[in-house]
Amino acid sequence: LALRALFLPRLGKNETFPATRRPTPRRRRGDAKPPAEGTLSPQDAIRPRLPIDLDWALKMRRSRGEDIMPGEVSESRRRRRGEHMATARDDCGASLPYEMIIEVLQWLPVKSVFRFKAVCRSWAALLSSDEFRRLHMSAAKAAKRRAPPAKLLYISPTATFDSTAVYSCSFSPSSSSGCPRDHGDLLFTIDGARGNYVEVVTPAPCHGLTLLYDALDTAYYICNAATRAATRLPPSTSVACSSSAGLGFDALTDEHKVVRLMNGMFYQKDLDSVRCEVYTPGGPFMDRCWRPAARGVPSSLHKFARAAVRNASVNKLSPVFANGCLHWLMRPSSFITTPSVAIVSFSVAEETFTCLRSPPFWVPGTPPTSRCSSSGEQLVEIDDQLCLVRNRIPHGSNTLEIWKLLDYSSGDWLLDHRINLSGHLATNLRQSQILRVIGSFCSYRSPRKKIIITTSMHKIFDKYQKMVHTYDPRSEALETILSITETHSTPQYGCPSSRFSFVQETLAPVHTADEEIALSSDLAKATREVLLRLPAKSAIQSKFVCKRWFRLIESKNFIQSYFQHKNIGKRPKVMLVVKSTGRLGFSFAPLNKCLQEAPSHSTLLDTKVVCSKPCHGLNLVSTDTNDYLCNPCTGFHRAYSNLGPNLHLRSRMPKTEEHAFTVGNKNVGLTFNPLTREHVIVEIFYHQKDFESRQYDMSCALHWCNTPNAAQQHSVPPLPVNDMPPAYVEGMLYWMNEPRLGQSCEWTIVSFNLATSTFDVVRCPLWFARWSSRNRCRAFVVELEGVLCAVLADPVADKLDVWKLEHGQWGRAYTIHLEACPGYSLKTSVVVPLAVDPDHGRILLNTGRKIGLYDPVEQTIQNLYSLDQVPVASSAHLKFLDMPSTSSGDSLTCSEEESVAETNRMDSNLIPSVPMLYEESLACYSFVRKANCLW
Repeated sequence: LALRALFLPRLGKNETFPATRRPTPRRRRGDAKPPAEGTLSPQDAIRPRLPIDLDWALKMRRSRGEDIMPGEVSESRRRRRGEHMATARDDCGASLPYEMIIEVLQWLPVKSVFRFKAVCRSWAALLSSDEFRRLHMSAAKAAKRRAPPAKLLYISPTATFDSTAVYSCSFSPSSSSGCPRDHGDLLFTIDGARGNYVEVVTPAPCHGLTLLYDALDTAYYICNAATRAATRLPPSTSVACSSSAGLGFDALTDEHKVVRLMNGMFYQKDLDSVRCEVYTPGGPFMDRCWRPAARGVPSSLHKFARAAVRNASVNKLSPVFANGCLHWLMRPSSFITTPSVAIVSFSVAEETFTCLRSPPFWVPGTPPTSRCSSSGEQLVEIDDQLCLVRNRIPHGSNTLEIWKLLDYSSGDWLLDHRINLSGHLATNLRQSQILRVIGSFCSYRSPRKKIIITTSMHKIFDKYQKMVHTYDPRSEALETILSITETHSTPQYGCPSSRFSFVQETLAPVHTADEEIALSSDLAKATREVLLRLPAKSAIQSKFVCKRWFRLIESKNFIQSYFQHKNIGKRPKVMLVVKSTGRLGFSFAPLNKCLQEAPSHSTLLDTKVVCSKPCHGLNLVSTDTNDYLCNPCTGFHRAYSNLGPNLHLRSRMPKTEEHAFTVGNKNVGLTFNPLTREHVIVEIFYHQKDFESRQYDMSCALHWCNTPNAAQQHSVPPLPVNDMPPAYVEGMLYWMNEPRLGQSCEWTIVSFNLATSTFDVVRCPLWFARWSSRNRCRAFVVELEGVLCAVLADPVADKLDVWKLEHGQWGRAYTIHLEACPGYSLKTSVVVPLAVDPDHGRILLNTGRKIGLYDPVEQTIQNLYSLDQVPVASSAHLKFLDMPSTSSGDSLTCSEEESVAETNRMDSNLIPSVPMLYEESLACYSFVRKANCLW
């Protein structure tokens, strides 16, 4: 009724709306000239135009006896309603006081408030003001006792795992079947937040806002599910061994604060072992960054704060906001004897730390009852009071106890609820790996409170079942309202513990970070377009121009856009790995520079290296003892030491068939996980290899490039692999097996899926003959045009048969005839196809000493670079490599006559420089250790 009063003015019984055409007032001398017909005065410009009074026209037609169509009557009624709304908008200020309008609007749901912003500009400004937001929040608090939380909120990864979807569902099972719901209603998605690693830090929203954490990017997000807004907080520059963050609200300044408590690194002797930093999203411009807490952590509380952070990191327990403070729970096993305090409290308004007394079931001064990492206890906020949940299931008692803190000063606790979980319906709760109580709610129909319990249970492989239950303390009824199954594919980040929270109807703003505002300005967009066109080294150097440019170039969005912009044509780009005087012993030189200079002993490598093809902007350079992850465009590199078993077992190894693509007794590949966007090095080592007895012994290890941890041992492939490098295709690594080892003599491809961390086998084309001792053919795998290809090299016929796997079927792709090209003969060298010209179909071949372009039509090879001669290449062929031409001369076609005329030969015993394909990118991994543990 109040809303109708806002829009419909009160009319008497015999009153009618005024006619839409108003009488023209008499113009006096000196008055301004009235506007021409069809134009609006300034006063009328802000009023909606009213239609013609059709009621009067219909009355006149009835009086003349004319027939009236029903459609004309309905049109009259529709326009009359439009007149009512327009008149109400013009006269709402006169019909109702401003205070009454505010009194009505503050009780509206958030969705209705957003719709009413479209009424007029004055309402839009009113409903967007901070004053109205505070009034709306106060009204929501007043209605909290008689209204439940609007809905349950939960997050889940999208299909591509590159963003997080936010869903909502009601606090009741499915109305049709009575079974638990298996999905909710999609509210919005948060782009850039890796859904497979995102956690809900605040199970209960803090004055309408929810804090999320991305464990992969170590990034925090603030979102308001009611307004469907989210923002990413700027990264912190502090390095911590472990940390824990929470969201609080300062009632004095009416601001939210994100508080991060962290334990320092062990090598930082000169810094505080425990530190606290604060970020204020809605604060002044100078405060919109992570800053130290005003009072810091007192030295007397360092040991308690360290224990609280360790407990939060290991058991994934976020701090709880209640009574204006954030609370962290300690566990007794962190101390030799049980302390008299159990909780570290942080006042959000005063930014000071205190400790709260332990509950009565903790006996101070006695040894802890258990030394396990989890004590089965957690904090939760219920009815605006701090509570402690004690899980007795691990101790043999199928109960949950909820203790309430009565007084902060005395530290008195009261056992408020004891939940019995011994029934049949509580089986899922007893068997779950993670159990959390996230709050309580009351329904409209009954004032009886229900407690909300969430569980997480591992089902099979990488599948986890997440469930939400409600418990009625009076009737002891347990009900499951939601059950979803999710995938967590990377075990080193652990299984996320909580993905559930509430939707609170508030207009609390998320306050877009200054970094996002700066990057969305017109100047930033223009700068971005310029930087995208710079070479990689110039783009890296441009980071030091100013802080804004640094944030722009360091952003993941810019790095991905730069990679796509620079490699849009998919043309191969070639560099040479040459000798260097630096610590690495090698460096990268552009091919066009090397074409201007004849090869010399000063540029030749003094160690054997093997280079991989580019994998999402990075290359792997392998030596006998180390592997180097490199970006040849920017100079980034990181070394990974091999696991040492192969270094002292050379006597047990046969003489290896040395060629340009072998490196020691190992086979190393670089793969990429599209879910985590992380490179991983897969190393396969041979400890024993005997071709006569067909016996072998090998091991496998994985290096995650984004973590400083050492390599992890992995299960070995089902078949032995040969000495040719693997091929990377869409998150998979492929090797050709070694038919001279093991029980099988057939050619078979071994695959490794990084997402599932499993090996498998792929059948080769039927054209591949079974290997025998009289068969001199060599088989290996390559990647061409983004497709897996199997290559069969026949040295007798001197040709390469290339087959490609598309849609699960093998088909012949190319046949490369090399009998007319002695420099590329299969009798004396191994020839590997590297890439295919997307325009002319020519194939780039590599022997380790030469690279050239093979024309399938002419069956000739155009040399681009050779260590046996001074290179001569034309600009047309350099254009294929997507680089400027810096040399001149006639094309050199490899034939019998021209091979005899090769000049400037070099000593073939010298280790050559190695050609390497690369992709122009800014990809790199930070040397600063990331805190992968949650919160």
